[in-house]
Amino acid sequence: MKTSLKSIKALKTVLIGITLVGLTGCASPEFSADDENAARNRGTVGGALLGATAGLLLGSPELAAKGAIAGGVAGGVSGSMKDLEDSRSADRNQVMADGVSQDTRSDAERRAAELEAELRIIELEKQLNEMKAQQSAEG
Repeated sequence: MKTSLKSIKALKTVLIGITLVGLTGCASPEFSADDENAARNRGTVGGALLGATAGLLLGSPELAAKGAIAGGVAGGVSGSMKDLEDSRSADRNQVMADGVSQDTRSDAERRAAELEAELRIIELEKQLNEMKAQQSAEG
């Protein structure tokens, strides 16, 4: 009976400790989307909680502690891989955006485009003046 009571007390202590760590971690600014290691941090806490819960369900405080450690490591590694993938994706997107935003035309091509635009404006102004003249003649 003494061992059973001691085991239950140890389980409660471990459960309370894990709950506090989990709640503290969830309130941490380290989980914000702006943090470059946010997925690693979430994975570590989530893995630790899963491992500890599995150990507690089996009724062993030692197994709960070992499960929390193993789960935390596995979750952290998985989250780090996600962070790395996100970082590479962001870098690729930035390179593509920089490439698209650059004007790769030569000076002659740019000047030709400017002249074409000016000619188009002149043509549109002529059409507008003709339309105004027609409206004046009709009115």
